[in-house]
Amino acid sequence: MNRKACCGILLAVCVMALMSCSTGNSSHSFINNNVPPVISATSGTPQSHAVNGAFGLPMIATVTTNGSPTSGVLVTFTAPASGASGAFAGGVSTATTDSNGLATSPAFTANGVAGAYTVTAAIPGVSTPARFNLTNTTGAPASIAATSGSSQGVMVNTPFSSPLVASVVDGGQNPVSGAVVTFTAPATGASGIFADTASNNTMATTNASGVATSALFTANGSSGANMVIASVAGVPAPATFILTNLAGPPASIAATGGTPQSAAVDTAFTAPLVAAVLDSFSNPASGVAVTFTAPATGASGTFVNGTVSETDMTDANGIATSTTFLANATTGGPYAVMASVAGLSAGADFTLTNRVPSNTYVFFLSGQEASFPDFYALVGSIEVDLSGNVLAGEQDYNDALGFTSPQPSGDSITGGKLTVNVNTGRARLTLNTNNTNLGVGGVETVGVQFVNTDHAQIVDFDGVATSSGSMDLQKLPSSLSGGYAFTLAGVDYGYSGPVAFGGVFSISNGTTLENGTVDTNDSGTVTTAAALSGTLSTFDSFGRGTITSTLNYFDTPIALNYYVVGPEVIRIIDVDSTDSAVGSAFGQGVNSTASTNASLGNSVFGIAGSPYPINYGVAGMFSTASSLATFAGVADDNESTYGLQLPDSVISGVYSIAPNGYGNLTITAGDLGDVSILGIYMTDPNLNLNDPNNTTTGLGGALVADMDAALPGGIGVVLPQVDTSTASFTGKYAFAGQGYNDFCCEFDLLGLGQVTNGALNGIGIVSDPFFTFGANATNSGVGFSGTPLPDTSNPGRYTMSATNPTPNPLNMEINGSIIPFEVVVYQASGGQLFWLDDDVFSVFLGSFQQQGSLTGIPTTAKLANKTTAKQKP
Repeated sequence: MNRKACCGILLAVCVMALMSCSTGNSSHSFINNNVPPVISATSGTPQSHAVNGAFGLPMIATVTTNGSPTSGVLVTFTAPASGASGAFAGGVSTATTDSNGLATSPAFTANGVAGAYTVTAAIPGVSTPARFNLTNTTGAPASIAATSGSSQGVMVNTPFSSPLVASVVDGGQNPVSGAVVTFTAPATGASGIFADTASNNTMATTNASGVATSALFTANGSSGANMVIASVAGVPAPATFILTNLAGPPASIAATGGTPQSAAVDTAFTAPLVAAVLDSFSNPASGVAVTFTAPATGASGTFVNGTVSETDMTDANGIATSTTFLANATTGGPYAVMASVAGLSAGADFTLTNRVPSNTYVFFLSGQEASFPDFYALVGSIEVDLSGNVLAGEQDYNDALGFTSPQPSGDSITGGKLTVNVNTGRARLTLNTNNTNLGVGGVETVGVQFVNTDHAQIVDFDGVATSSGSMDLQKLPSSLSGGYAFTLAGVDYGYSGPVAFGGVFSISNGTTLENGTVDTNDSGTVTTAAALSGTLSTFDSFGRGTITSTLNYFDTPIALNYYVVGPEVIRIIDVDSTDSAVGSAFGQGVNSTASTNASLGNSVFGIAGSPYPINYGVAGMFSTASSLATFAGVADDNESTYGLQLPDSVISGVYSIAPNGYGNLTITAGDLGDVSILGIYMTDPNLNLNDPNNTTTGLGGALVADMDAALPGGIGVVLPQVDTSTASFTGKYAFAGQGYNDFCCEFDLLGLGQVTNGALNGIGIVSDPFFTFGANATNSGVGFSGTPLPDTSNPGRYTMSATNPTPNPLNMEINGSIIPFEVVVYQASGGQLFWLDDDVFSVFLGSFQQQGSLTGIPTTAKLANKTTAKQKP
């Protein structure tokens, strides 16, 4: 064989060997550019997962070439750019095939869109990618929303036109089907019921669109906005439906503000007129036209539009409020403004009063009722214009039989008349009250004798009761403060015995009663120097307030009301049903902290006993020796019930006054019958205790309470004796007396007299419901006459007695008869005197008060100087 042939054979063998190596070893890759690789989905398809969650398996693609695994190939995984899709961890979406031709994707998380989709896996140069079929399934409920049915409004007890529709979605805002939705309306107030459950809640299941629809919802009978909530388990925030139950048509109207009130003529009323309009279910009716109409003539007024009528709309609360209402300029008195609504037969009335210039007076009375000799007390405050019209007022009553004015309101005084003789100051006062049990059908009649412009003595004069007291012009301070002395007297419940209190206290901040000391004589059980404290409510426009204190009746606190006359004068009444008492508190001025025995000097005193069961009166005078704390003087005692009269008795004893004005005065036993132990309580030396507004003739003095066990229930006053001259006892005097016949029963007298040349002549009235003096319960035009004879041994003491050298008893001409009284008079000054009936027939104690100016008392209505015996004053 030649060399050339050998070389050819060797070349062929080498080529075959090389081809044999290429096909015989499967562990090595060889890319034949003429055969493209293939990529296929090997694992992770199909699979599903809830939205926003990671799929459980990665996606694995296999790359082969001619059926053999191909390593090192970069595979790109691609998810849809929108709709249902997902995202690879770390944002990496490629993987390289391993030695087995496998490419494993990074972890894949579904996005928030539910649905099926395909993720592709592709390699370069190959047009057909591998496909992975994935599905994002709906998640658990994540939120619920009110889709429709909110913002509806229907009349109460009417179905809402549209059901309540709520939509439930998952965290990707995909509708959730099969979710149970609970609809719940309010349990109270404006709400309603669902038709399927007849209650305030129901349930519904969402459909394929995630929508739950409630049963028909019907408004209940309460108007107003209500919130129905729709909730689903696992979702913290419910859906809210705002619904409104609309009120029905107007069914009623009522005055709720601005009544009653008063305003001075030609001035605006303080408060607007406020009316409330309700439907038949007592729901506020909004958007209703209310017309306010005042009288066209007489006392009336106008609204800001200048007319007597205006129309205002009710607000969401059913309230219609008028504009400012102005009292007319010329006419005073009460009247009604009506508020009306079209279609309603009844309107609402507002009680208004146009005030002409006026005065406010505080009055207090105590006495007996005619049906039985029952004790009673009455304290009040009234506003009277200068024409004598009683515009308004308040009062409190207590009769110790459990009958009292209602508390805390008291009785309202709605009108009346003060008819005055401006020449004499004699007057008749009628008071219209809202308590028909008082007076005659709620109308009380009072006889009045003005002492001066600011002060009057008064008696009950209606024939069904009798009592005495005073009436004083009110001068309200901004608040009360300082030290006060006080006394109260009355009876225990059921007239089981008389009771008297006396003591001192101080007021701070207008409402705190403190540093008090009180003496009590309760049916002969005496307690002295007990601590007293409490509180006062702020007084109202009539000066009325309440006192809560440690003062008690058999360990039961006594309820007290007070009426302010002025900064240093307070009238007090017990208003509970366990007892009845009335009295006064007077400011102490410097005597509240700086009293001494020297604070009590030459004095005149008067003490009136309880009307039940022991009627007695005492009057006297004494001088003191403060360095020795002793006194001596003369006094008269008439213990009518016991038939004991002690005229012209020499008295002496000891006394003691503490720095706070609290003290005691002891009369030597036997000097003055059963009167021996007195509590004494010093007052402001600038006060006039009988006429508290008359500071120009202030005498000061003290209050006293009888602490004798034999004579409970007595209280009185001590006045400084500054003038004993007979020449000073002259001029016009208002006089009064509260008396009892020798049986038990009361009579009261009131009049005006002239003392000329030592002789008294006067005319007055006598309240006599127990017919002590004849057939008339009320007697007018009664004559009084007598000559007070000076006691030469005791200057300042006078007698009108049949035993005088010249017979000169006090004669009372009544019912055609002359009735004599044995009377003693004690003079504190020419303007202030006490008189005491000192005979066996009866006992009365009263005062002479010199009459001053009457300028300023009501002048339009005048009373004749005389009336017949049958005519009430």
